[in-house]
Amino acid sequence: FARPGIEPTTAAGGCAGMCVDLTLFPLDTIKTRLQSQQGFHKAGGFRGIYAGVPSAAVGSFPNAAAFFVTYECTKSLLGDSGAFAAPRTAPVSHMLAASLGEIALALSVSMQDF
Repeated sequence: FARPGIEPTTAAGGCAGMCVDLTLFPLDTIKTRLQSQQGFHKAGGFRGIYAGVPSAAVGSFPNAAAFFVTYECTKSLLGDSGAFAAPRTAPVSHMLAASLGEIALALSVSMQDF
């Protein structure tokens, strides 16, 4: 089957990043409040656990999209007919693609700090 283009990969990666934040952000807030010196209820309890989720989700879209686009492009360059096309070298292409994806992610996150 044909690999998807850059637009579907960008959308899928961005949506995946947003889903992660929408799911884990409230859980992280609860964990932080459970670890609070004040105690869970004085730190806010369950009130406002979704505060800040929209900005985190919107901010994660370009970062996750950068990772997935880099990962998929690298995988297609190395794996299909590239240097790591043999089945026994497929893990190497996945590792390299993931490493380059993480570099793209780190660059996109650090660019947002400026």
